[in-house]
Amino acid sequence: MKYSAIFILLLLVVLGCSNSNSEDVSDKGIRVYGTVDNPKEGLILLKAITKSSFETIDTVELNNDKTFSFNFTGDPGFYRLEFFGAQAVTLILDESDIELNVDGSDPRGKFEVIGSPEYDQIIDFNKNQQQTFGSRETEINQRYSAAKGAGNEAGASQAQADYMELLKEKELSAIETIKIIGSNLATFQLISNLDKDRHFKFVDSMAVELNKKYPKIVFIQDLVAQMEKARTTAVGVEAPEIALPTPEGNILKLSELRGQVVLVDFWAQWCKPCRMENPNVVAAYNRFKDKGFTVYGVSLDRTKEKWMQAIEEDGLTWHHVSDLKYFNSVAAQTYGITGIPFSILVDRNGIIIAKNLRGAALEKELEKAFATE
Repeated sequence: MKYSAIFILLLLVVLGCSNSNSEDVSDKGIRVYGTVDNPKEGLILLKAITKSSFETIDTVELNNDKTFSFNFTGDPGFYRLEFFGAQAVTLILDESDIELNVDGSDPRGKFEVIGSPEYDQIIDFNKNQQQTFGSRETEINQRYSAAKGAGNEAGASQAQADYMELLKEKELSAIETIKIIGSNLATFQLISNLDKDRHFKFVDSMAVELNKKYPKIVFIQDLVAQMEKARTTAVGVEAPEIALPTPEGNILKLSELRGQVVLVDFWAQWCKPCRMENPNVVAAYNRFKDKGFTVYGVSLDRTKEKWMQAIEEDGLTWHHVSDLKYFNSVAAQTYGITGIPFSILVDRNGIIIAKNLRGAALEKELEKAFATE
């Protein structure tokens, strides 16, 4: 799910949340009020943020003393204040009255927020992330740019690997913050930026909590639905069965490979990222095949000719299956595939142990898998 335009704004201003159980604010209403210095002509609009648009729910004029006030009686959720068609502030409205002091001459939307502990929590989180990880992130980016500029692919790859490790540390830091804050609409924003595969159990449990507390918010409903779908292929569960034709026309079931460590690899001839990743999979296959590793390639191609062409060109000497139905493939539907490459690593008992391993990460995971035997 992708709400990046909305939630990048939410990371900058998260207002009016409460850690206590949410009651219906329509019983009492809350005030959204403030002052606008250097105002422009026009109206101030309060809009609800939906999945596809901003819906105006109230409009006021600025008073002669440069103040404004809304009496909000709607449901808790994500909202947006627009000033004179020139500035906008994204808000979370829940239980607290919100006061804003806005500079109407600043196109970046300079404002002061008063009365929201959650706003302070988000600001503190951002500052902590910058203080803890900012210098390392800058150093890695500089190292990557220098390596690419010098044609040093090994150096660039190492910088990318270092950056991925940094992202993991940042996610763990976010999780600790979420645990401290609890389930509210501010932490929902932090959760939305976590890797759902890597932190499935945590995100899944938080989605359930948030849905109980805010059952009317469509973004949370979508997160719950996403996690329900992801549960089918979550790390720690048994890989769903696949039974598709091989190039020779025989049906090969995934379960027939039980007893081996299997990479279930969804790919296609037309998928450039898949083809770029194939050399890494070939290297891992050649290194570990004698230890009990194999690949079960599931093609989302439309024609057998293209499928066979890619297998030969890329030297893919493992198991291959496809019903040649593109994303309508029964396997793609079962696994909820909406984009490729997509892969899962399955242990000898058919249990998913990792997902979407790229580059050197696949060989590292295989080293771990075989080291325990």
